[in-house]
Amino acid sequence: MTVLEKSTTSGRPAVLPKGWKTTGWQGISLATPESWNLVGHGGDEKAGNVRLDNGETKDSSVLGVEMRWSYVKKSQSDDDLQKRLDQFFTNIRNSSKRQKITVDTKSRAIDSDNHPERSAVRSFQWKADRKGTGRIWYCNECKRLVIVQMVSGLKGDQSAVAHDVMESISCHSETDNWRAWSLYDLNTAIPADYKLKGQPQLLNIFVALTFERQLHEKIVVEQWGVANVQLRNKYLDEWYREKSSELLYGMKSEITESEAQGHPAIRVTGKMWGLTYWIGKALPQLLRFQRPAPHYAACLWECPDTNKIHQVQVFARRPCAEVVTEIVERTRCH
Repeated sequence: MTVLEKSTTSGRPAVLPKGWKTTGWQGISLATPESWNLVGHGGDEKAGNVRLDNGETKDSSVLGVEMRWSYVKKSQSDDDLQKRLDQFFTNIRNSSKRQKITVDTKSRAIDSDNHPERSAVRSFQWKADRKGTGRIWYCNECKRLVIVQMVSGLKGDQSAVAHDVMESISCHSETDNWRAWSLYDLNTAIPADYKLKGQPQLLNIFVALTFERQLHEKIVVEQWGVANVQLRNKYLDEWYREKSSELLYGMKSEITESEAQGHPAIRVTGKMWGLTYWIGKALPQLLRFQRPAPHYAACLWECPDTNKIHQVQVFARRPCAEVVTEIVERTRCH
């Protein structure tokens, strides 16, 4: 059984066992083997789901972990959790009935000394054409009912990895100020008052997450793969100027050399200006009684260890260079 250090959900990279990584989504974080990726997600902070998969399909493999949560204002008892599990087991039986597969299920109440905020916790197991091991609990702090299960083929041995994953899960951050976010190997953290906006961008070698706090105030964290091909012998500032020419055209900006995660980096600070911005964008916002967000800050760096480029951008109503610095400190690149 892997010895896991107490994971942190403050947003700063946690020290994990070799070959493991932390995934964060909608305030929930968990540690899994590094080869597992976030392949499914839905909903929001109050009601949603995530699925991490290792890409295997063998009957002897541990296939992945699935988690669902919902906001429940009233504290839940052990009986309440068992009723939820009964419905969960019924759904498994109904889907297996069509294939004439026998389903075995069991559950028991367990203690959760490491999480006193959880008013009730039950572990469960089921076996059909596959098998699952999981837990269900209610958290009095974040008011969420969480159900998580490890799924494997019938011959898969999930006992050790299931225990370690379950023990690593936190359904809320240790600090109210930051939330960890991960998508594939993009790992960052964002101030908690920013919410995920739209769908993540997932292209061949490009991943991006966009967050919004108030109208027009946003944070964008991006990652490009195959950095040596992206740059094509250009300096980082040249590549940035070329990629962001339209943005820079309407901005008074300053680009300086810096450092990020131990690598050379460039920092950009600026403010939108000129008739194009104020008449084309800011004035229409003001006429709709919306406050413009003219301030801009960014940090861009190349990580030779992973051959990736990372960029953090903030658009805000006030100068925002410090916010960029704090996000960069929480964005793990290697």
